[in-house]
Amino acid sequence: MWIGLRLTASLKQMAASHRCIADVRGLGAMVAIELCQGGDIHQPDADMAKRLAAEATRRGLILLTCGTYGNVVRILVPLTVSDAIVDEGLAIMAASLAAIRAS
Repeated sequence: MWIGLRLTASLKQMAASHRCIADVRGLGAMVAIELCQGGDIHQPDADMAKRLAAEATRRGLILLTCGTYGNVVRILVPLTVSDAIVDEGLAIMAASLAAIRAS
């Protein structure tokens, strides 16, 4: 499966469980999620993006926050990455998101 499609599909599944993910978008292997309060695109949540990046880093995954409001987490993996590595990163993201939502 293409990396971008794999990432987008997994992140959309994650978004279905976490309303704070207001948007999943990307082009090819560069994919991003936009974090907003209650899923409202008009209420960007930069604090959640920072907490997600910090928790993921604590678990061994480095995430980049970006965007005009600092509420976007961008994912850009090498085209040669294995499916196992992509799955591991997505699992860490999901666990990190669950951990910060619970706190």
